[in-house]
Amino acid sequence: MSRVWLIIPVIALLAAGLAAVAWRSASDSHSADLRILFTGETFGELEPCDCAAQMAGGLPARSGFINQQTGPFLLLDTGCVGRGAREFEQFRAKATLRAMKEMGYDAVNIGEHELWLTPAEIRALDKIGVPFVSANVMDADLSALTPTYILIESAGRRIAVTGVVDNAYKQINPSLRVDPPDQAISRFLANLPDDIDTIVVLADLTQQGVRDLAQRFPEIDVILFRGRGDSLPPTLVNRTIIASVYGESRYIADITLIQTPGQPVTAQGRAVLLDNQYTGDPQVTKASIDWYKQQIDGRSFDLSENRPGSPLISPIQAEPGNGYVGSDACIQCHTAVHQNWQSQRHANAMQSLQRSGYDRSPECIVCHVVAYGANDGYISMRKTPNLGNVGCESCHGPGEALLKGACKGIARLSRETDCRQCHYGKHDPDFAFSQDWAIIDHTEPK
Repeated sequence: MSRVWLIIPVIALLAAGLAAVAWRSASDSHSADLRILFTGETFGELEPCDCAAQMAGGLPARSGFINQQTGPFLLLDTGCVGRGAREFEQFRAKATLRAMKEMGYDAVNIGEHELWLTPAEIRALDKIGVPFVSANVMDADLSALTPTYILIESAGRRIAVTGVVDNAYKQINPSLRVDPPDQAISRFLANLPDDIDTIVVLADLTQQGVRDLAQRFPEIDVILFRGRGDSLPPTLVNRTIIASVYGESRYIADITLIQTPGQPVTAQGRAVLLDNQYTGDPQVTKASIDWYKQQIDGRSFDLSENRPGSPLISPIQAEPGNGYVGSDACIQCHTAVHQNWQSQRHANAMQSLQRSGYDRSPECIVCHVVAYGANDGYISMRKTPNLGNVGCESCHGPGEALLKGACKGIARLSRETDCRQCHYGKHDPDFAFSQDWAIIDHTEPK
């Protein structure tokens, strides 16, 4: 596949106004089908964790699937490569992009989570080697952040790929300007060369927002958009094919656009679950994953940074006169309960992270220790070994005040909602509170 990456600054398109573009049907000179593989909402999920047996997904499986494919195809991403704007979350985004570069990605959209970054941080991601594209995101001073679109030659066709993101998102870095998607697409179309055969838009919009774009701009051949936990098979809206794919590194979409001269485009496709049947050259992704582990090795990250990211990881201030003391402090009054806890997986929760090399990764640690994020909570197994693993205070709150008197009436009672902060979705797909509580039930007689 040959590529031409054109950096078309958004500011250059602003001067062109919002002129409408006449509808363009499928090319009369090309009828070759166009195959597109696309992903989205990776959220920095590098590998399946050990939380549940035979978990699907991860960059190695994605690479394995891509390696098995033959013939020309585009490889695209709808955005949200990382999960947040804090340093440790940006490390995951960079590792993901490094792997995507090795896989041969052609373009990635600026999505909601990229809007949390500064212009300098977005440019740093773009320099990794997978070109970001956006028709409606720019520096607040109107300077270009990324190409507005790129031109790709594939299967004898000239394909223009651009991207848009919803400008209604509440958390947008103040150093960015995000124009309404419809205005940006109008500018983009008005300035396209005449010899474009196929127009592809990557979108971080609601499905209704995507449908609105398709209704207004029938010259767009395909809109690939953010799945938000679901996949939409190729669907014709007006004269445009729209499709989405489930993210978190678990799926990849494989669609084929069938373009007949003089006729609207049609399509067929599927969302592929990236399970363990897809294995490839581990070196394609190993270097990127190892790079991430090297960046976090020995680090203690500042969790007080007030930037968007995983809601599970947030700074917590200790209450005056109270603090975290570790599970062993509970032995004097709750010997039998402590022995029961020691026989459960909770008491050894850090072992799986240590085996996989993610025992310094905040996104993993938070569900494997006591009070990660609290100013007196878990830091590391070396500095705070008494707070390593899931202990009494993970569910019942800080124990310093409890040591001064009876627990009853003071200790927080564990609720199902507490458990579901970590036992949810792919991390514990078979979780059933009543059944699993029976395994660890340590209720003491009144």
